Amino acid sequence: MISAILGTLLGSAVQLVLLVLGLLPTVDVSALPVAVPESVRGVLSTLNWFVPFGDLVFILTVWIAAVLAVNVALAVAQVVQMMAR
Repeated sequence: MISAILGTLLGSAVQLVLLVLGLLPTVDVSALPVAVPESVRGVLSTLNWFVPFGDLVFILTVWIAAVLAVNVALAVAQVVQMMAR
């Protein structure tokens, strides 16, 4: 019963986040007036040769997910501790 309620709440929260993200306008990154200097392009291309950009994005995604999971676990533990009093 509790798992069904939690599943419904989490599903609703995900749908709400997706709705809000769907309402945000899309940004064309190529139209932004930001130009990478030539010296930085060389460094970035060299870095991409040693550690591909896709791997860096994957590592960053896993890191953010881990930090988020720990924060959620700590918040839930704090709520459970307060409810136990």
